Amino acid sequence: MAVQSFIRNFTHEETSMHTRLFHGEIQPGKEEEAWQVLNEFAHRVKQHKGCILNQVLRSGREIVGVTTWESQADLAAYADGEVARELFRRITPLFMGMPTARTYEVKLNLCDAAATRPA
Repeated sequence: MAVQSFIRNFTHEETSMHTRLFHGEIQPGKEEEAWQVLNEFAHRVKQHKGCILNQVLRSGREIVGVTTWESQADLAAYADGEVARELFRRITPLFMGMPTARTYEVKLNLCDAAATRPA
């Protein structure tokens, strides 16, 4: 079975996809509680208009959340909204220090069909 790849170059920031990386380290002993919060919010965030990818990565107590949005406007609507504020409010007490979030314009997107299968 051939794997189809999709390649897309972006030149206009307002119409290009944007990815947001959320990073933090869970306090010792808070892993299960933090995972419950992250799991709940991952599903809520994915329901937002324009969210086309949502992943939660974990290495030990380090967490990286990855969301990709159809446009900068879709990402901004989420980031400025109540769900993002509630996520930070609930997850911050479980992390060592304040979690960080950074936004990047997607300049190149290579994706095999296998990337879309559930974890």
